[in-house]
Amino acid sequence: MSEEQYFTGKAPAIEIGQCQGDLVIRSGMETAVTVKGDDFTAVETETGLTINSLGDLKLYLPPQANIAVQHANGDLVIKNITGDISLHEINGDAVLVNVGRLKIGVINSDLSAKNLQAGLSIETLRGDAAIRNANEIAIQTVQGDIAARNINGPVHLMSVAGDISLRTINGNVTIEQGQRDVNLRNLGGVNNVTGIVGDIRLRGGLAAGEHLFVAGRDIIVRWPAGAPLDFSATAPKIVNRLTVNKLVEGENSLTGRIGDGDTVATFQANGRIILKESNIVDPKWESSEESDVDFDFDFAFGLGNIGMEISSQINEQFNRFTEQFGAKFARKAEEAARKAEQAAERARQRAERQGQYAPQRSRQRTSRSYGPATKPTPKATTASKEEQLKILRMVEKGIITPAEATTLLDALET
Repeated sequence: MSEEQYFTGKAPAIEIGQCQGDLVIRSGMETAVTVKGDDFTAVETETGLTINSLGDLKLYLPPQANIAVQHANGDLVIKNITGDISLHEINGDAVLVNVGRLKIGVINSDLSAKNLQAGLSIETLRGDAAIRNANEIAIQTVQGDIAARNINGPVHLMSVAGDISLRTINGNVTIEQGQRDVNLRNLGGVNNVTGIVGDIRLRGGLAAGEHLFVAGRDIIVRWPAGAPLDFSATAPKIVNRLTVNKLVEGENSLTGRIGDGDTVATFQANGRIILKESNIVDPKWESSEESDVDFDFDFAFGLGNIGMEISSQINEQFNRFTEQFGAKFARKAEEAARKAEQAAERARQRAERQGQYAPQRSRQRTSRSYGPATKPTPKATTASKEEQLKILRMVEKGIITPAEATTLLDALET
């Protein structure tokens, strides 16, 4: 792999026309660019460099460099570059960590982005997306799933074919179309979530303003106890478990108000709408903050400490079963050990008898032999006490049966 170094300013403009392999870009020296690859060309320009590569390419750039990638045929990794980044087409996966403003045309695989210091805009993402710690997100098309967490600005998703998970969003959320389910948690702006074919699960309170949620199937809302809300729900089936001050029921509709505030939410679903308090389970059974798993149990009664009661009953049944099974197993083990001992004792006595009569049988065979000398018959051996103990332990552990132990002892004694 060849290496070349070019001295530039603190914020050079780096353009990669073609990279036929993987492209890795990291921060390096403050005023120099280092290029590593097997087959690349680099041309200096007035503002920076233009680079093309027929294989893999590694670049070490000043942290404030501005990057434009026209085409990368493999995977792309960019870390610790705070300048503007433009990606026209990436055929592999893209990993972006601690980078500046991002403008992306097409990524034909998955995207992982973390610690984005400015906005992120994407035209087409054909894989999945995982985004954490960003300021603004705008995506036209996602053909896979998308999960975003800790976003300090607005999130605008035009069309998503997979599942959507948004958590801790401090700006407005707009989802125009989603083909599967949507999970929302800790939303701090005004929300307009429509065109969702699957379910919508909303957890946590909402900011002051008017919010709209429309789902083709169910909407499940877990609302903080006592938080103000003025809501309107429309669905074939509505289940309300909130404590509501003013409640008006109509045909396939329900309106109500909790407390005094300016939070207004409209829920529309073709399936069910379920409204319930968020903390119906003991907090210690809730998933940790580091987990993205959202268990959405739909019980028609308050759980209280039912988890501990169930656990106690299970332990009681298990202990009773263990005692019964343990006693039964102990009896079988004792019986097996006794049979093994008897088998070992019989084998020992048989071996002793064979040892006593072996010399006499040998003399008889010798006196009757008139032909050429024959090879003497080997003397029978007896299993040692150590071997007998090993076999006994195998029976006690259930590895072999007493019958198998007898066979094994016979084999050792021949």
